[in-house]
Amino acid sequence: MVGRQGGFPTTEWTAVVKAACTGDTQVRRQALDGLCRDYWMPLYAFARRMGHDQHDAQDLTQGFFAYLLEKDLLTSANRELGTLRTFLLKTFQRHIGDVLDRERALKRGGGREFISLNLNLQEVETLLIEDGAGAAGHSPEALYDQAWAHAMLRAALLHLHDLEAMAGRGRQFEILEGCLNPDAADSRSAQEAGALLQMSEEAVRQTVSRLRKKFRQCLRDRIAATLQDPDDARIDEELHALKAGLRGRGTPLAGG
Repeated sequence: MVGRQGGFPTTEWTAVVKAACTGDTQVRRQALDGLCRDYWMPLYAFARRMGHDQHDAQDLTQGFFAYLLEKDLLTSANRELGTLRTFLLKTFQRHIGDVLDRERALKRGGGREFISLNLNLQEVETLLIEDGAGAAGHSPEALYDQAWAHAMLRAALLHLHDLEAMAGRGRQFEILEGCLNPDAADSRSAQEAGALLQMSEEAVRQTVSRLRKKFRQCLRDRIAATLQDPDDARIDEELHALKAGLRGRGTPLAGG
């Protein structure tokens, strides 16, 4: 399961587009920060797999988010593509091409202020190393989907943590968090968790079952927030993309 970083991002289509249309610099900046928390690392992973070194990949990714607002691209995003995942990747691909055509005219963000984020780039570098251990490695698009899937899981897990903490069950959640993934190597046994929480094994199993159900709903909510017109079918489609991304296969981008 992915680790904790930042807060639950608010990147709903309506919120992002509304922020992009406003003249309020602070509101626009908040929208940009929200997108960065969710998509900086997947886009950085894509740039790295394209062959850019760490510094150039950071430059390209950093400059891209400022470019989004400068060019007012988000105001038409919901009309162009149906998911943030596909819109941002396609736009990033065009941005990289433009930057290369201008011979790094936007290098180091073109003098723009960098967005300060607490990012663990080692997570992406580890994905690159593990991916490169295969016969040929995956495509940049597949690696982007893999990093995106991890970002979605992280956001859903953070949100569930916040919900449980607000309900006074923060310590319980922290002890049982590893049990949410039945395949996790560090999952605590029901007996060990029960001893720590002074609960019976059966009560622990029921609590874990409840948390897994809530986690699935948090993940669906998180996915819905990235869709223009979310419905069950479209959410299921993106969840399929997420599962494929975790397996490292990626998914076709056509049609969002």
